[in-house]
Amino acid sequence: MKIVFFGDSVTEGCFELSFSDTQGGIDIIRDKRSVYHNLLKERIEKEHPELNVEFINAGISGNSSADGVARLEKDVISHGPDIVVVCFGLNDIAGRSLHEYVSNMEQIFRTLRDKGIQVILLTPNMFNTYVHGDVLPGFEELASRLARIQNENRPDTYYEEAKKKALEFGCIIADCYSAWKKLYEYGIDVTELLSNRLNHPTRAMHKLFADMLYDKIVDLL
Repeated sequence: MKIVFFGDSVTEGCFELSFSDTQGGIDIIRDKRSVYHNLLKERIEKEHPELNVEFINAGISGNSSADGVARLEKDVISHGPDIVVVCFGLNDIAGRSLHEYVSNMEQIFRTLRDKGIQVILLTPNMFNTYVHGDVLPGFEELASRLARIQNENRPDTYYEEAKKKALEFGCIIADCYSAWKKLYEYGIDVTELLSNRLNHPTRAMHKLFADMLYDKIVDLL
């Protein structure tokens, strides 16, 4: 069995931002051991050693759903997967219309369904809700814009529409975004749960993604 994890920087395994040199270049800390699908892989291998599963990381930092459509054949279908976990939205909400996002997600769902591949829609995490004091200098304006987007509940609309479209195409849904929203409603400071104080979950929060996928994927396997 093969599972492809298809998405953006969160799926790739991106965490903190840092300055890389005296000229102010930016590094993204990539931690492939702590990314959610590796945590999932380790748990399945430990609890179900009888299962023979190949896990493929097809996440690329900065990607939107449009990039997903463009590289679907090359980076996903060419591997011959049985299951594809699709997680796009963070970069769409920050710069793409709702119509474009839903249209792209529909194309991804339809193409995979027509290939006989089971799809799991994994909804992303929340953005920051305020400008945190630890945000990297120079990123305050971006932090302010993302907080405004989140506080206007724009992601709620995008992900609800994506879920509706996913159900039309027989996709399974792992709704991590709703879990983040519940934490926020309980009074948890979700900005503290972002390693870059913008949009990358902490290592601990990647476990939430892995846990929400575990039962769904084991049932399929």
